[in-house]
Amino acid sequence: MATSDAHLEGQRAGVRPFEDAETSLVRAVVTLPPWIGEPEEHGLRYLLNLARTGPVRCGDGADLDLWEFLTPLREEVRATAVPLLCRTGGVDRAAIGRLSPHLAALALDWRGKVIAAFGGRLAPRDLDREICEKALVVVCGGGGGVAWSYLGAFALLEQYGLVPRLLAGTSMGAVLLLFRARHRHWRHEEMTTYLDKLTFRGLFRMLRTDSRYGLPAAMRLHLRAGIGDAFCDADGRPLSLKDLAIPLVVAVTGVRNGALPRDPSYYEHLLDFHGRVPSPNVMKRLMRDMLTAIGELIQQRERFARIYLGADERTHEFDAVDAVGFSSALPGVVHYDILRDDPRMHAMVEDLFRKHDLFRLVDGGLVDNLPARAAWGYARGGAIGSRNVFVLGLEGFGPKLTQPLWFGLEQLAAQNVARNRPFVHHQRSFQKVLSPVVLLPPATDVQRAVRLGKSELAPDMPFIARMCRPFPPPVARS
Repeated sequence: MATSDAHLEGQRAGVRPFEDAETSLVRAVVTLPPWIGEPEEHGLRYLLNLARTGPVRCGDGADLDLWEFLTPLREEVRATAVPLLCRTGGVDRAAIGRLSPHLAALALDWRGKVIAAFGGRLAPRDLDREICEKALVVVCGGGGGVAWSYLGAFALLEQYGLVPRLLAGTSMGAVLLLFRARHRHWRHEEMTTYLDKLTFRGLFRMLRTDSRYGLPAAMRLHLRAGIGDAFCDADGRPLSLKDLAIPLVVAVTGVRNGALPRDPSYYEHLLDFHGRVPSPNVMKRLMRDMLTAIGELIQQRERFARIYLGADERTHEFDAVDAVGFSSALPGVVHYDILRDDPRMHAMVEDLFRKHDLFRLVDGGLVDNLPARAAWGYARGGAIGSRNVFVLGLEGFGPKLTQPLWFGLEQLAAQNVARNRPFVHHQRSFQKVLSPVVLLPPATDVQRAVRLGKSELAPDMPFIARMCRPFPPPVARS
């Protein structure tokens, strides 16, 4: 494991008991009959969030780290409140009820201590903003056509008034998040207008072409021709990731020099008929070969580089359409590349190749099909101001007996999803999804996917909404 991974996991381990305790508290509040008053709930949530606080963004734009100062509070909360909220049998409501006046007083006392100690630098409103407001982070996995269910989730979040502060995705999930990132508020009708204009032949072309940065494959993805005009500024210049209304991090797999298990030409001709009649048996054999080749790549993913475009200053300027194009380049099936005359992008990609000793860029799902870890680390580093985040993971490519053809790949993908699970506060694995091969469904199928996505996420929304809506800081009682 890389040192940066170890550092990130250490940070997560330090705050996780308090985040898990808050999650348990809110789940109990929304699922059980009324058992605690709102002032007590808010006081307890303030205490838990204050205990996990490290750096706080001050009004002058600088960060103030409270972690060491809050050590005594952290130890007391870990010893008293956390065990009662994270109990195996569920929240100990009776004990929490008895202890809540003390915990509320403790929250008020420590809020006062922080303000007294750092009042010259940290305004009360800045402290309360970090403690009482969670930044919603939405992370979407890949899986081709299964991703269309995410549109239902986007619509539901908008319905509840929840606007993401950060987005992160892989492959088809990244493509749909690109549309979500275009405006602060979700505009479903605008996206369907673009979908109506797209055709499979307009997006994918079965032709041999040069390969500069992408791995050769059977089909060339002409993403810019299909949606490029939607991602240009008023002067017609293509938008970079930093230009989007909501920050977007895109997972891409970097194939290092010498890491491919087969010659690159194998993937370019993987779906060739070689003079054979496209009978059911031939198609079945081609599909088997494709799944085998992708499985080989996934199994040696530790030899590949995990690239997160938009997650650092070097890649903020990356062209947004190019980013999701590379993330969607499924080996042997879809080839994406930058072959146009664009010196700025060529220089940026070549710098990326030198830094990571890369040979090609391909689908991010090979190494990270649900990049929650990267999103959490990006927010934890202060990129969106608040470190108090709620990470909502959406994925639909988990193992399903209803899709036996894809079951093996889904199992492999589930392994790298598991790596991200500690960094997700709530995960919805959609079960009623379109087939992975339905990349450009008709309008009726999109509507069905949206409807099914909404129905699966709807039971989660009271919990998600309560976690993400701001609550008031504690006040002294007369």
